Amino acid sequence: MRITESKGFNISLTPEELKEVGSIEEINKAFSFDNVLSFDIFNDDILVGFAQLREYDKSCYFLWHFGIDNRYQNKGVGTKVLIELIDYLKINYNLKEMTTTYLFGNEHAKHVYEKVGFVETDVVDEDGIHEVNMIYNMM
Repeated sequence: MRITESKGFNISLTPEELKEVGSIEEINKAFSFDNVLSFDIFNDDILVGFAQLREYDKSCYFLWHFGIDNRYQNKGVGTKVLIELIDYLKINYNLKEMTTTYLFGNEHAKHVYEKVGFVETDVVDEDGIHEVNMIYNMM
C-alpha cells in the first residue's frame, strides 16, 4: 500500500455508501481546512481508498471521511488500508489517538474498525443522529 496526500475525492462509491462516508460537498470543503489531512491510498498503482482526518488535539485525529472504492470492497482491502493508514500516521504525524464514528446498524463498518483495534466508547442517539463512537486502541 502507498499513501499520498490527496487533492480531491476520486474513488467510486454508490449513493448509499456516500451516506456513510459523507457528502461530496462536505468532503471537498474540508480540503481547505487547516486541521484536516486528506489521503489517497493505493494498492500498487491502483487507487483503492480515501481518508480524511481532522486533528482535534495535538497528534489526535478523528477519522472523518473514509471509504474504499466500491470495486475493491469486501476483499479485506478496508482492513489493510486502515492498518497502513494508522502506521503511516504513527510514523509521519506522531499519532497518539484516533477516533471515528459509524452509523448505528452498519455492522460491516463495525467489524472492520474492531478488527483493526477500535473499541466502542458510546452511542450518540439524538434527534437525527444515531452514531457509534469508537477509539483506536494504541497497543
